[in-house]
Amino acid sequence: MLQPKVTAVLFEGGQAKTELDRIITGIRKEVVLDTLEKILLCRSISEVVLATNYPDLADRARRMGVSVDLEGPDAPKFHFGRRLREIIVKRGIENVLYMGGVAAPLLTSEDFGQIAMALKRERNVVIMNNVQSADLVAFTPARAIDEIELPDKDNPLGILLRDIGMRRVLIPNSGRVNFDLDTPTDILILGNHPDCGPRTKAIIDSLDWPRDNIQRAFEVLRQPSKEVAVIGRVGPSVIHYINANMVHRMRVFSEERGMKALGREERGEVVSLLGFMIRDLGAPKFFQYLSSVCDVAFIDTRVVFGHLRKRLSDWDRFHSDLGNYRLIEDEWTRDFTKAAREAPIPVVLGGHSLVAAGLWLMAEMIVKEREASGYRRNTFVLSPD
Repeated sequence: MLQPKVTAVLFEGGQAKTELDRIITGIRKEVVLDTLEKILLCRSISEVVLATNYPDLADRARRMGVSVDLEGPDAPKFHFGRRLREIIVKRGIENVLYMGGVAAPLLTSEDFGQIAMALKRERNVVIMNNVQSADLVAFTPARAIDEIELPDKDNPLGILLRDIGMRRVLIPNSGRVNFDLDTPTDILILGNHPDCGPRTKAIIDSLDWPRDNIQRAFEVLRQPSKEVAVIGRVGPSVIHYINANMVHRMRVFSEERGMKALGREERGEVVSLLGFMIRDLGAPKFFQYLSSVCDVAFIDTRVVFGHLRKRLSDWDRFHSDLGNYRLIEDEWTRDFTKAAREAPIPVVLGGHSLVAAGLWLMAEMIVKEREASGYRRNTFVLSPD
């Protein structure tokens, strides 16, 4: 028997402090609107709610037919868990599909429909897009949120619900399921994707951000039999996809997966072998060695920053991702970024999404380019069925 009414709840908000923040905020708003449009097409989702503190985004969402829960300027300090519970209780939500506003911007209307139908069929279930640090969490009954310690951010929500006995269901793994929009690097990758939403595509195309590094990385991946380094919170799925569809040699070092969801970053417990190496060798020598063993490198720098106890501003982290080292205020991060930018190989810097899904999407795009030119892969993975 199908359970009634699934409500999708998207959160998007914040306070832009710098010009770079304002640019990224503008991009995120367009992503949210593209995502809302896809969810509104799902007949199995009865209501779509946007929780935000942006009046302009709220107005545009309302005109699309979205219910808006707008926080005013006098609202108490934002706490994720309390805010989500407030919306669930106030609106009497029975089955909830929660996601961050820019989580999984490449999910389709069909994807959202499948998640909603699973909620209608099941009880006491939590559906997640990531086993350790989910930013899309659908669960039923929605009032199960009363049984957990309310988290201040969304990453541990799925784990907390599972810990009270709810059955965990993972969304079938793919690049688009794991891809999140956390950093400028993610934005540039999304702008290259053929399924990027129309509003999002238009605003990304208008940016004057440097793109040469990411394009150089694409060109290396398009060539056969290259040495590809992937470092940071790397999941096995992206490596499995590349191994099954491409002929590159992968040099992979995965560490500190779940460091946010498990609270390790917040408690200052992050430990990174890469961080030790960079600290002892110095960034120029490290990138010299790295360039001698690979043709392109993708690095999740947040693990290194956590290891070195760097509490960097968004300004510094994001300009590091873009390679704009002259604009970085923290001296160590400026020198590190300069060394990465001047390495003989393209070194792509970013966060978790880069090495968990961004690289996966880049590989998928290249595989589709080859198939469009007439190439047909002859490697398949046997189905367990």
